[in-house]
Amino acid sequence: MDDLLPPFHDVEARYSLTELSPDELNATWGALRVHSLTWHPDADLDDLLRRWPLSGADDPDTAAVVVVPSRAADAPRTLRAHGFAPSVVIAARRAGRGPARPSEVAVRELAGADVDVVTELNLEVVRYDSRFGMVTERPSSAARLRERVASLLERDRPCAWVAHRGGDVLGALYLDWPGHSDWIADRTSLAPAAYIPMLGVRSEARGTGVGSALVRHVHGLLDGAGVAVTLLHHAPLNPLSTPFWYSHGYRPLWTTWTRSGGRRPAG
Repeated sequence: MDDLLPPFHDVEARYSLTELSPDELNATWGALRVHSLTWHPDADLDDLLRRWPLSGADDPDTAAVVVVPSRAADAPRTLRAHGFAPSVVIAARRAGRGPARPSEVAVRELAGADVDVVTELNLEVVRYDSRFGMVTERPSSAARLRERVASLLERDRPCAWVAHRGGDVLGALYLDWPGHSDWIADRTSLAPAAYIPMLGVRSEARGTGVGSALVRHVHGLLDGAGVAVTLLHHAPLNPLSTPFWYSHGYRPLWTTWTRSGGRRPAG
């Protein structure tokens, strides 16, 4: 199906439920109550969907989620018939992929004085992606994102960079190197794997090479370090991020299909 996918192992518990506090950072990335169904190529997806013990009909903070390989061409018809829509993609880039585009934008490592502006860039990304059903800005999001950005300065190797022109920060990117990316590394057959949690560019600077300068810089570091594959999440309906990432060497690997409200209302 796809040589970037890991082996598929059957599991006994196909259904699970995760509940989060609205004060957690992970609450920004989705619903507070998430029912998950584990997909397998040999399982009857339609039957699993029909037998799924769901709750939360009409609750916007409850969601039913199925993550399937993006090249599992038979799954979308079944999922759509059950009211699901694609909400998130895990995209992958093999080492060495992506264009080398010149840019006049300078790139440097994140400094302590950048934490506030990078937090704001991250919050702008959340607000924009929320239009496409990928994330949810919560009252706690700004504080949790700032804590996350500040924590990047404490890691044992540089993992965040800002793009600037004339001293003005125009964009930022941060990275989970192998070790920090273990939570998603099992989504691919290649190792070691890195993960890009965030790329943000000021709205007035989009289309001027800021994002490309950051990505080119980080791709050079990743390739030089022998990282085999880089993963990231993006909203497939986002008209900015989808063409950007695919023009820089990424392609869909997994697609998350979501039905808001969990259980369908009776009738």
